[in-house]
Amino acid sequence: MIRLPITQESAADVIPIFREGLKQSKVVAGEKVVIYADSFTNPVYSAAFMAAARDLGASAFVMTQPLINADASNSLGRANPQPLMIEVMKMADFVVDVSTGGMLYSSDHEAILATGTRILRVREPEDILLRLMPSELVRDRANRGVERYKSARTIRLTSADGTDLVMSKGDRPASNQYGMADAIGRWDHWGTGLVCTTVEEETVEGVLVLSPGDILFPFERYVTEPLKIHFEKGLAHRLEGGREAVMLRTMLDDRGDAGARRLSHVGWGIEHRATWDTLSIRGWDNAGGVESRSCYGNVLMAIGENRDLGGKNPSRLHIDMAFRSTRLEIDGQPIVDCCKFLDKSVA
Repeated sequence: MIRLPITQESAADVIPIFREGLKQSKVVAGEKVVIYADSFTNPVYSAAFMAAARDLGASAFVMTQPLINADASNSLGRANPQPLMIEVMKMADFVVDVSTGGMLYSSDHEAILATGTRILRVREPEDILLRLMPSELVRDRANRGVERYKSARTIRLTSADGTDLVMSKGDRPASNQYGMADAIGRWDHWGTGLVCTTVEEETVEGVLVLSPGDILFPFERYVTEPLKIHFEKGLAHRLEGGREAVMLRTMLDDRGDAGARRLSHVGWGIEHRATWDTLSIRGWDNAGGVESRSCYGNVLMAIGENRDLGGKNPSRLHIDMAFRSTRLEIDGQPIVDCCKFLDKSVA
């Protein structure tokens, strides 16, 4: 769990931070703001977001539901809002999701966004939120990345350790995250900076290698030895490696489904303030996952659920992987290589 500073003094510290974050997401006077929490949510976050929204002139309140058995028993790590809560969020202008699991990759999440409600996910400790305060620079970089992806037809990943993976984007949309839920029906996650697209799932062919130091989510651990994933006709049909391969294979076999072995999304990180090692340094308070995904110039890929991003792959699982030493090319043109941008138009 993320650490819980539960004193009045800590609330006084975070209210100004949260107020600025809400301003970046264009929360204004007169809007209806709902803070969605559960019984394991940091209580300071719920109260401070309510105070921050009210400071901006919005009408705000907190909805809290039990985590057990509503979410903790579903084995997926996703929030499971009660039906009445979903209807309330549909009527809101803005939702701050501070639940333990978050609603992303759920049908409830999509139904709420479809009404025009904006959703901002917040889970990181306050010092990381302050350091990764949403910025116009990252937002601009995110939008330029989407523009670059629009005309793409083929994506290729390669690495010195043996990655050679090709896929067709087709007409799939590109998307981005820059920490601001600043448009009608937009979801974002404070602290995130990335550009990604889904692909035509059945076109993925080749080998993907996670090298030592790459990160395998949701275990939130750095890979200790090469892990090879062989894709054929879009399916990750064979995994080779040591303990991380065993862990991933077990998760896919025990908790997954056919869609869990298909590629979800692929793209790159754009947050220049993010640090790769935060996940290891801050593991004690469950911090760093968002930051590690977003590091400037990394390659981020996932398998599993992708319908929230315009894909066609339903699954019980969504598994992110972050790469430090991988090259991403669009139609034969290099974009990033080993955390360096080669295409300056998106740097």
